[in-house]
Amino acid sequence: MLEQLSFFGMLIATFIVAKTSLRYPFQWMETFFHELSHGLAALFTFGWISRIELSFNGAGVCWTRGGFRIPILLAGYLGAVTWGAFIYLAGWSLNTTGDVTLLYTLIGVLGFSIIFWVRNLTTLFIMLVMMLVFWIPTQFQGTDLPAYAIEFYGLYVAHSAVTAPLNLIDGKHEGDGADLADIFLILPEGVWIALWFVYALAVLIWLWQVTTPAEFRILQDVAYMPFI
Repeated sequence: MLEQLSFFGMLIATFIVAKTSLRYPFQWMETFFHELSHGLAALFTFGWISRIELSFNGAGVCWTRGGFRIPILLAGYLGAVTWGAFIYLAGWSLNTTGDVTLLYTLIGVLGFSIIFWVRNLTTLFIMLVMMLVFWIPTQFQGTDLPAYAIEFYGLYVAHSAVTAPLNLIDGKHEGDGADLADIFLILPEGVWIALWFVYALAVLIWLWQVTTPAEFRILQDVAYMPFI
């Protein structure tokens, strides 16, 4: 029961932070992992990343060349929640040494991205702020703070990825869903929005169940499914 309270308590904390000015570093994380996922999909389909741009308001874009456009478009929203789930589970399952190693690894991912894909000062500043947010918990090695920080970062990214696709419901026919609708003429934008929303919500529910002791699980079979 304590694990359930911890999960929901942290989830509530992410919703509270999302309503304050403290949200920006964590919102930028969700955007970064969204754009990075676009880029990785391009690399995996034999394209490449030209640059990644982030904005202070939480918007972002990943400029790619080549690759297979469909998985590249799909990867943003799917990838963000997957990254969030991975980070949350790492904080939940690693020991204290592993927690700090993961934080340094995430700092390294940002550093690598800065060197190869950042081309403007706004994105550079945002990346440096995120690196600072990842670095601060490493100064409390031997405590539970790194684990709680990682869990919070991951859960914020995952929960933000649930609501992010809903922002596409604006009547403007812009964004990943609109581009996919233009490719698959018989599948409108709303289908893709629903796909991303349902996937993100299912992952959030799965995180709740897999981190809950077996005797308290509601979805026994789902809790044991491998995470992909």
